[in-house]
Amino acid sequence: MQLLAFRITNFRAIVDSGWVPFSPDGITVLVGQNESGKSSVLEALYYALSYERPTADDFRIGAPIAEVFIRIGITSQEAQEKLKNLSPAKRTALQTYLAAHQNRVEIECGWGYTATAVKTALEAYVRTIDPILDSLVDAAEIAAANTTTNESQSESSDSASSAAANATTVMPEVATAEQATANPPTEEDIGVELWGLLPLAILFNEESGRLPNQVDIDEKGQPTGPGAKAAQNFLQIADIDLPKLAVADRRTRENILNRANSRVSEDFNSFWSQTIGQSDRLSLKCDIGHYDASTPEKAGKPHLIFWVCNGNTQLYPKQRSQGVRWFISFYLQLKASEKVGSRRIFLLDEPGANLHSKAQCDVLRLINKLGKDTSTVIYSTHSPQMLEYSKLFRVHAVQRDSDLDDSPTKIIDAHRLGTASTDTLSPVLTAMGADLSQHQVIRKKNNVLLEEMSGFYYLSSFWRLLNVKTEAHFIASTGVNKIEALANMFRGWGLDFIVAVDDDKQGREALKSMKRELFGDDSELASTKLVKLPDCVGIEDAFSNADFARFVLGDEAINISKENSEFVKTSGRSKPVLAFTFALAVERGEITLAHLSDETKGKITKIVAALTDRLQ
Repeated sequence: MQLLAFRITNFRAIVDSGWVPFSPDGITVLVGQNESGKSSVLEALYYALSYERPTADDFRIGAPIAEVFIRIGITSQEAQEKLKNLSPAKRTALQTYLAAHQNRVEIECGWGYTATAVKTALEAYVRTIDPILDSLVDAAEIAAANTTTNESQSESSDSASSAAANATTVMPEVATAEQATANPPTEEDIGVELWGLLPLAILFNEESGRLPNQVDIDEKGQPTGPGAKAAQNFLQIADIDLPKLAVADRRTRENILNRANSRVSEDFNSFWSQTIGQSDRLSLKCDIGHYDASTPEKAGKPHLIFWVCNGNTQLYPKQRSQGVRWFISFYLQLKASEKVGSRRIFLLDEPGANLHSKAQCDVLRLINKLGKDTSTVIYSTHSPQMLEYSKLFRVHAVQRDSDLDDSPTKIIDAHRLGTASTDTLSPVLTAMGADLSQHQVIRKKNNVLLEEMSGFYYLSSFWRLLNVKTEAHFIASTGVNKIEALANMFRGWGLDFIVAVDDDKQGREALKSMKRELFGDDSELASTKLVKLPDCVGIEDAFSNADFARFVLGDEAINISKENSEFVKTSGRSKPVLAFTFALAVERGEITLAHLSDETKGKITKIVAALTDRLQ
């Protein structure tokens, strides 16, 4: 079974999110500014996929009560094998439905108020939402009732003589087709069974997951009081049976704890790659002690004590930094959930917010591992370190519909990411730029200086599409007004370069200035180093309108009646993200030269020729 998409209605600032796809690799990322609604998305999913309940404050005033819809993929075979609590008729109806709907079905998780003599309570409900499935269930139940009726009538006819001889025989009561129609079965039990197959949501809570300095042990031998949840997580990961440990002799207890502490520390350090001081790495330690006479009400009672150590330095958890405590909390909660064995959906709000960039990379590595282990992860972030520029298909943008404080939240999925605002996409754009800065793209020769990041992605893709043999190293500036400064630096470093700009007013002015300042108004020399991208007011104009709509915007139904570059500008699309998604599709082989129109091929060929002529 696979989680395909979700939809949230009337939850806090969310009026209707529309259907939002889960990332196909199991890891979905939410980016957006503060107060955009990222936490609301996570908490709505948490309430829908756990046994916790929202409160009245989570619902929009004057609006219908909140609902969360989940679209899942389940094969007919899985339905037959896993939904054994359903009647055969309902399993048949569901299989028929799945066969006609690409093995997809949608369920609704909602809440309603139930009034009793004592109070009004908020109750949860789960049900399927497609009336077509309801009608299939009704038909299957009627067919089953008719079959049972016919079989009963046949049996009754065959035994008529016996019945006459034995007046005490009673005929079984069978529901007729009319009765089945008058009392149609509810489809809610199908929804409940499907809900039971979904992964249980775990909402990461930093505070409840923080390891305490010490925690009491109750009469049943379990942690109790503040910090008990984190202590229980540690014990679960360490495979410590606390009731047995508490009554063991000292030698046995020390052996158990030493092995457990070593095991947990080794596992922890496989995720925490940082060192404290010059060379020491962190280790986690648990011990058991007993209260002395200084606390008379607890004297003699056992309690757990925790330490976070590096080398010979042993400190209580609260004596460590906020970042270290956060990471330990994160590690304990996720590893404890992982130990349960069943599928989970991890909901992480700003993981690694207090961590150094290297530690954030540790968090991201752990998240990637969880995704590979068939768990589903959804996390929000402001940090470019928590994004991988090669996996932008994971990213959804969350932003308000307008600048007003009470404007509703909208979610822009990865396929339409270019429509999000620049502020919303700030960590994405930074991650893309940060990744490029780590590449060895500057060479002694054949450097091509460009206006911005979008040019880098498009031209790199054109080189790949045409299988160009001429070496080119594309360097993106941060705008056409900065490209002359970049050219000056390259010249000062003694590096060979050419400059390519859009054929618009700003680009022509930049070339004119560089011709004067860098080449002394020598037109012949300048023409060997400076080039306007032919027929391109913007780099996006290298495509025909139809190809741009289909292969860059991802929606061939869009009718573009002007230059592509002007459409991008007026529609508020993100140029770098559009360029990146196109480049990623080219890299994966999803778009080849054969897919493009003759018009686009001609424009791309002309652009590449203009650059290679100067590079050679």
